[in-house]
Amino acid sequence: MERRTLQGIRVLDVTLVYAGPFCGLLLADLGAEVIKIERPGGEVGRFLPPLHKVEIGGPQRENRSGYFMSFNRNKLGLTLNLKHPKGIQIFKELVKISDVVLENYAPGVMKNLGIDYRVLKDVNPKIIMASISGFGQKGPNSQKVSFDIVAQAMGGLMSLTGYPQGPPTKTGTSLGDCVASLYAALGIVASLYHREATGRGQYIDVSQQESIASILEAAVVRYTMEGKVLTRIGSNNPNASPYGCFQCKDGYFIVGVVGEEQWERFCQALGVEEWRQDPRYRTNVDRLDHVFEIQKEIESWAKDYTVEEIIQKLERHRIPCSRIQDITELVHDPHLKERRFFVEVEHPIIGKVILPGFPYKFSETPQAEPKPSPGLGEHNGFILTRYLGKSAEELKSLYAEGVL
Repeated sequence: MERRTLQGIRVLDVTLVYAGPFCGLLLADLGAEVIKIERPGGEVGRFLPPLHKVEIGGPQRENRSGYFMSFNRNKLGLTLNLKHPKGIQIFKELVKISDVVLENYAPGVMKNLGIDYRVLKDVNPKIIMASISGFGQKGPNSQKVSFDIVAQAMGGLMSLTGYPQGPPTKTGTSLGDCVASLYAALGIVASLYHREATGRGQYIDVSQQESIASILEAAVVRYTMEGKVLTRIGSNNPNASPYGCFQCKDGYFIVGVVGEEQWERFCQALGVEEWRQDPRYRTNVDRLDHVFEIQKEIESWAKDYTVEEIIQKLERHRIPCSRIQDITELVHDPHLKERRFFVEVEHPIIGKVILPGFPYKFSETPQAEPKPSPGLGEHNGFILTRYLGKSAEELKSLYAEGVL
């Protein structure tokens, strides 16, 4: 069997909901052994919809959430009461034999529990610890309660999202959680490389606000260079025009025109050569100054054509364009099927479920085989007996004391 990229790396995933669990999923898909550590009652993500209605007993009783499964497949499940001294002791024993600790509690929680990086690096000098929080571990806002929508608001993204007449709008997915998880995964992989060279672990502090601010494209530099504060312009792009979503006879289509050469071909495709001579649209800067006027012109032209008719015209002239796929169309997209993007997981309660898979392909190393999310504490016995040498009697006692 071919070796996976992060095979042999053990991650203690002490995270919940999305920011953090997604990072753990990325590492698990790369072949790391990720141990999902939750309080004995289960983390809140287990109770978010969609929820399968079948009720059963045992460790699978709280494993009915499609939301939880989306971010926790390919992980082992361990329940551990980190407010109990024996729970902390077990956690430290696991840190000794692990490579990474990943957490997304509020800043200060891990310190109050007695398992912050200052303590854990004494337990294992090679340990890498990554913390994801709304505003980072230090700074005036570090103790501010945060969720994804707060990060999108404070990171500047919501000020750019929506239409001028409407309110600021969050994106259709929790981008603050997602991007922070991606940066945390990148930081962990970079730190593993650094450890290989130096023998030392390190601490990674990931801020959701900073993660969002880092992907604002040219919005920051437009302000710092020109003093211009970008505002909401719907689906249009502040750097190129026409570039956005346009209504036609039977729906909406997407166009992305960048540069004068593409603009000329766009006009040719639509048969509107007069637009090229219009002084309002002569250059990209001109078109940006009249972004809503050009949108009205395009939609006036498009009202007599269907989405497919317009796509055919534009693609003949090599103009970036598309229809807008809903989730049904996305899941059944033949292109994604050919690339095997979606993975099918056989869940012990829910049955066969299709989930998003790996968005990149390696030529030499395979991704992990998709496995379902763990039941609550499903691997308690496996982890504690195999890795820490606990006996059956000790396990029974730990359950009785509320440690597991």
